[in-house]
Amino acid sequence: MELERDGELAPAAKAGLGAVVGAGLLGLALYASASGDWAAALGGGLVVSASSMMVGGGAGFLFGIPRLLTSGAAAQPADLSATSTASYAPNTNLEQVSDWLTKILLGAGLTQIGTLPRRLAQLGDALAPVVGGGSGASAFAASLAVYFTVLGFLSGWLLTRLRLARALSTADRQTLADSVGQTVRRARELDFSPAEVRRLFEAETEGLRVQALALFQGRPDHENLPLVIGAIRSDLSAFELLQALLAAREAVLQLPLTPEEKRSLRFAVEDKLRNFRTAPKDSRRRVVGEEILKKLPTAVPNPTPAKP
Repeated sequence: MELERDGELAPAAKAGLGAVVGAGLLGLALYASASGDWAAALGGGLVVSASSMMVGGGAGFLFGIPRLLTSGAAAQPADLSATSTASYAPNTNLEQVSDWLTKILLGAGLTQIGTLPRRLAQLGDALAPVVGGGSGASAFAASLAVYFTVLGFLSGWLLTRLRLARALSTADRQTLADSVGQTVRRARELDFSPAEVRRLFEAETEGLRVQALALFQGRPDHENLPLVIGAIRSDLSAFELLQALLAAREAVLQLPLTPEEKRSLRFAVEDKLRNFRTAPKDSRRRVVGEEILKKLPTAVPNPTPAKP
């Protein structure tokens, strides 16, 4: 079954979770209706269910926290090339705490797995008065707690995996976008040489490559134009591709391009715009790409050989 679609729970997954919650609540309602004091049993059962779901949801949150992928500048902050552009690195304390707690819980759980039946019986005995007592109350209370704990864990894990990862990525992209905008505005003031921009282009970290593209936007040069064209041809993230296209647009507007440069750039942009997955309709990537093509002639003449 498909669990997610476009960063959200798939309709089938939502329906499945709703059915599981409904089945648990229906079982609680039927049990309460058969007890002597149905209101107390129902109220107590709802409290047990909600508490168990909160505990399970918290565990699911810890297991679902996304891991930050780091390389280059993040792995070696003392590197001068990593600090020259003030690259952004998110705080990972929550991720580290999640990792530690997950290992502790798993380790403690595995060492105590032999006592699980006895622990469940003790849990049922402790919760039996909450659900009205009576015959079978202990087994029902333990089952109710386990049922909603597992349900809470799955729900917490899914929501954290889908929503938190997306929110963190959006925040990181916005931070990087702000940094790129500032770099573009200050490109001439920063006075990076083409060779220094090239070194950033060749970095293994996307953040540094994006900063290099931002420097090129503010101060385009012929020396690094082939790198921009190569970046457009490469398999890039949507954000990095947009920055490469913006850099190419500035090159078209500010540099006197040779026929060969125009031809190479046009072919690279046309090839990228043919793929609607990398440049969807109405996306800014497609708009910028079409602006570049409008500035370039449809047919670029081949250079004529010099007469002897």
